Amino acid sequence: MMFDEQLYLIAYNDFAGQAIDEALWIKAMTLAGGDKQRAKWHYIELRVDQMLRDPSLRKSVQRKINPSSTSGAYMIWISFIIAFGLIGIATSFDFMNMEFNLINLSYFIDIPSLLIIVVPSIFFSISATSWKSYWHSWSYPFLWRKQVGEDDANSAARCLKVKGDAGFVMGLIGTVIGVIIMIRDISVYAETQDLLNAVSVASITLFYGLLYKLFCYIAEQRVRNLYLNS
Repeated sequence: MMFDEQLYLIAYNDFAGQAIDEALWIKAMTLAGGDKQRAKWHYIELRVDQMLRDPSLRKSVQRKINPSSTSGAYMIWISFIIAFGLIGIATSFDFMNMEFNLINLSYFIDIPSLLIIVVPSIFFSISATSWKSYWHSWSYPFLWRKQVGEDDANSAARCLKVKGDAGFVMGLIGTVIGVIIMIRDISVYAETQDLLNAVSVASITLFYGLLYKLFCYIAEQRVRNLYLNS
């Protein structure tokens, strides 16, 4: 059984670290008649009493963080749309004839290559963190939240890093696999153009991996800047 001294230490550290249970603080302020100094000690007493009655609460309260800014809530969507738009323009523009050719865009669309990147990165990020962190890795950067837990924000940032790194590595692996297959069946490519076409297909996974890593990095930095100020 945990000693009372340890419970007081947990309660004091919570207060010192501003990891405060708001309901208990309001009650403490009421008991102290609005005097914050007296309310501090009332809060510690109430917190210890709470932990004695409910052993599941015998750990530090997770500090809640208010977002430092809301201006990026829409900017991340706008920046991603602009990025996709510019990539679409660059890949569909025929620089030889100086005109747009949507057929060129189809050369950069390859569903199997995309699945090689996305599916493993999802499972790797979940296994490295949790389902909850994976959901937060989407909701925190792309949906504005008024208040989140510090541990949750850190976990979401880690999940985004794992997701981006895993996607990039899978892109490299996919390209290496494509190169190995080409080398093994090099005799099939009778003409140089056929070989170049095969190389371009093999490199698509690397292209997807780099793009995926970039977007995950931006989302990770948004979580760190908005909720962790790091």
